[in-house]
Amino acid sequence: MRIARARKATGRLRGEAAAEPGSARRKPSPASGARGWSSLAISACSALALVLAAPAAAHLSVNPAQVRAGALVDLVFSVPNAEDARGVDQVTVRIPAAFQLDDAEAKAGWTQSRAGGAITWSGGPIPRGQFARFAIRGTAPTRAGTVFFNVLAGDRTGASTTYRVGLDVAAHGPEDHGARSLGTAALVAAVVAIVLSLAALFVGLYLWLRPPPA
Repeated sequence: MRIARARKATGRLRGEAAAEPGSARRKPSPASGARGWSSLAISACSALALVLAAPAAAHLSVNPAQVRAGALVDLVFSVPNAEDARGVDQVTVRIPAAFQLDDAEAKAGWTQSRAGGAITWSGGPIPRGQFARFAIRGTAPTRAGTVFFNVLAGDRTGASTTYRVGLDVAAHGPEDHGARSLGTAALVAAVVAIVLSLAALFVGLYLWLRPPPA
């Protein structure tokens, strides 16, 4: 701050020395002021766009993205390395309280540790421009809604990137609708078979009890 003030004061003295006595000081035109503000606005918008675009450069996903409430599920996290030239050698998945973790994938080339509500894989690494999958198994929350997993991807220097990925928990999953459709079809087929059997039985009784023709 001190250096900036000194430079500003020096520039003011130079401007006063260059002006002749009695000369009128020229006022900046409104057009030049507008151009200055426009340049500042464009620069600010460009910087904001770069800041907002940076987190979207890499994407972490979870598969499946929707599970059934209370179901035993396997979740697979696809962890990218978009820019780290040293390679990602540590991945930590923080488990939400509503998700009951049972176990995690034993991944070749990685060691595994668990502390509290988080599980960490160390080893690798994941080279820049590539991704790796990390799987966990557990019981989904019993209530419908969305739970969030925080996934940290870091390197040996301690630098890390945190991703926040949501898992939708539905009261009835897609597999329930399929099973329900199959059950309905089986019930309809059974009813039709019973009706046909009764009709055949009545026809047989009628033919057996009918008096012979004279």
